[in-house]
Amino acid sequence: MENLFKPFIFVEAIIGAGKTTFATEIAKRLHLRLIEEPVSDNPYLELFYKDPKKFAFSMQIYLLHRRYAAHQLAAYEALGFGGYEGAISDRSLPGDRVFAKLHVDAGNISEIDFKTYELATTIMARSLIPPSLMIYLDVQPETAFNRMKKRNRDAEAGVPLDYLIKLKAGYTELLNEAENGLLPWKNKTKILRLPWDFNIHDEKEWDAIALTVKDACRTIG
Repeated sequence: MENLFKPFIFVEAIIGAGKTTFATEIAKRLHLRLIEEPVSDNPYLELFYKDPKKFAFSMQIYLLHRRYAAHQLAAYEALGFGGYEGAISDRSLPGDRVFAKLHVDAGNISEIDFKTYELATTIMARSLIPPSLMIYLDVQPETAFNRMKKRNRDAEAGVPLDYLIKLKAGYTELLNEAENGLLPWKNKTKILRLPWDFNIHDEKEWDAIALTVKDACRTIG
């Protein structure tokens, strides 16, 4: 049976892996709508860095709503209404949950607030079309840390290597949940893990990676 939906792809990885670059290059080659992570216009970001215990929960709720809106936009493309061949986004609702759980571990979000966050995430996810493919850029924390230092973004200044190590562990847990059908979308989303410690040097390498993604999309039922 012909698949009624166009590719609907999420890209996940720890900070510094290169999600935005990856999503941009794949979108360009596969004619997908690029939906980027909301960073520059996040009104809580500066407040959070000044007082994480006060603003972590508010920021996560804000991001949750932004992710929900981005997912709706991606679903619009997957249904064939937007003029693209699908959509690709550089973070998802489940990916944001990894960060929220780390805030709980750090004492920035209380257990009762996290339960509220989990409830909202689950309800939102169940009302959305499942993504067809989640790509995980599997990069070592040390590699991501060096890439962060090279690109020198203000929002990433002061992020320690230890935090990236904890993020890696959080993503390992998330992927295990996804592959075992424990997320709200059960087994509706295919997982593609890509080793990502190497650097890409030319267009031909990107063309080959785009072909890998395209082939993965073809195998989705």
